[in-house]
Amino acid sequence: MGLKMGHTYSILKLGGSLITDKSKPYYLRENVVRRIAKELITDNLILIHGGGSFGHYEASKGNIIKTSLAMQKLNLLVSSILYEEGIKIFPFPGRFFSIQKTLEYVKSGYVPLIYGDIDENGNIISGDDIAVILAKELKSMALFATDVDGVINNNMILDEVNSLNFEVFNSNSYDVTGGIKSKIKKILEKCIEGIIFNGLKEGNINKVLKGEQIGTLVRCKNDF
Repeated sequence: MGLKMGHTYSILKLGGSLITDKSKPYYLRENVVRRIAKELITDNLILIHGGGSFGHYEASKGNIIKTSLAMQKLNLLVSSILYEEGIKIFPFPGRFFSIQKTLEYVKSGYVPLIYGDIDENGNIISGDDIAVILAKELKSMALFATDVDGVINNNMILDEVNSLNFEVFNSNSYDVTGGIKSKIKKILEKCIEGIIFNGLKEGNINKVLKGEQIGTLVRCKNDF
C-alpha cells in the first residue's frame, strides 16, 4: 500500500464501535480496551475515542446534557482502564480541543485522550474530525481502529481508496457521525492519508502503529 514512514506523531482514533457494543446502550468492551492498552506504542501518541453506545445513543435522541454526560462517563471508564494498564493518559474533552493544547500534553510526556463531544448548542464535535484535523496540521496519518477489516466493497476489502465512487453500507442505526463513508470523505477533503482497519483483531493496533500494511489505505490523488 505504500504507507509513509517517519511521521513524528501517531494519531489513533478508537472507534465507538470498537470500544463499545453499539447494540447495547452504555455497554463498554472493557476487555477490548485493556487489550488495546497493551498494544499501544506511546511515544508521541495522540489518542481519540468515539461515542459508541454512550454518546451516539444519547445524541440520536437529541438530549444535549445526556449526550455530554454520556461522553464524560465513557471517557472516565476508558481513561481509568488505560491508566490502570500503565498508559500516562490525560483526558481532553473535544469541546476544548486545540492543536496547541494537544501538543502541550504530548511534550509534557502525556498521551492526550481526546473524546468526541457536544457543545452547548447541540453541535456534535466528531472524533473523526479531530483526527483528520490533527493529521493535516501535524503532517501525519489518521489511523482509524474500527470493528471491520477495512473498506469493504462487493464483499472484498479494498487495499486502497482515493474516491467515493462506490457504495459503503453502515450497519448501526444510531451512528450520528456517518460511519465509514464519512471517514473516507473527511480524509479525502483534507487531502491526507488515513488507514481504516480492524482494531478488534489482536495485534492489529500495534502493527499499524509500527507502520505495517493492514486494512485500507485512504488518500487523495494529490498526495501531501
